[in-house]
Amino acid sequence: MNSSHQHDYESDNALEKAIWDDPALLAALELVDAQQNEQLEQAKKRRRLAQYSWGGGAVAACFAIFMWTLMPVNEEPPISSSDLVAVQQFTSGKAQQVNLSDGTQVAMNVNTQLEFSENSHARKATLANGEAYFSVHRDESRPFTIDTGNATIEVLGTAFNVDKTLRETLVDVFHGKVSVTSLDGTKHVELVKGQRARVSDSTIQVLQFNASQPDWQQGWLDLDNVSINDALFQLNRYSEKPVVLSNVPSDIHVSGRFAVDDILGAAKLIAQLNALNVNQYPDSIELSKKAEN
Repeated sequence: MNSSHQHDYESDNALEKAIWDDPALLAALELVDAQQNEQLEQAKKRRRLAQYSWGGGAVAACFAIFMWTLMPVNEEPPISSSDLVAVQQFTSGKAQQVNLSDGTQVAMNVNTQLEFSENSHARKATLANGEAYFSVHRDESRPFTIDTGNATIEVLGTAFNVDKTLRETLVDVFHGKVSVTSLDGTKHVELVKGQRARVSDSTIQVLQFNASQPDWQQGWLDLDNVSINDALFQLNRYSEKPVVLSNVPSDIHVSGRFAVDDILGAAKLIAQLNALNVNQYPDSIELSKKAEN
């Protein structure tokens, strides 16, 4: 190395050493390093916070879904007191008067079964067995219906008698107006005072009658061309010993007015009109076909 180049090399080393030995420069470099390290740490913290926030949100969402699955499905709102249903049931072994919760009065014949329910919208009675005279409390906002199985009767306020027989329903109107519909809904009539409806599953026959009160309340049973089976069904409401048939044709029909306190006399009259025998037993009264000569 010539003397010129050696001099340049030594000068450069001396300058570099002087620069790095300068305290002001070293302080500036340390400040830059500290700022870079601080920025790096803040970036790491932001990444960790983002990861935590996402994970916490996912946990919160899962918890919310879990709590939702525990909530009751289709929970109904509480029923207001005006919609609570009142239910009454009556069974009569003998004729009696009962009062329904809506103010309606019902005279029940012997061996009658009646159920009544009401709410703020409607009133409904079900006549499962027997016969009853209704004096319905008028309430135009709540129609009063009676279900007998093969007929539906609807009123607002009136007085009428309903008799559920073996295969029919008889409706006699004593005051006001009554709507009657057959079981299959194909027949519908409106009855007024003095009209009677005989309702089967699909037919309604309207007749006229003249009475100030139901016949049963006067001690009578009126039968108008009913089957002999139906006649005995109605007579047996009043009998301690049932009237039964033995070898008697079912196509016999009965008409007449019979005293309900003399079932044996009624059985004898039916036997006389239809050429039948009457036999009394300890547990029954039997109607049988007469032997041919």
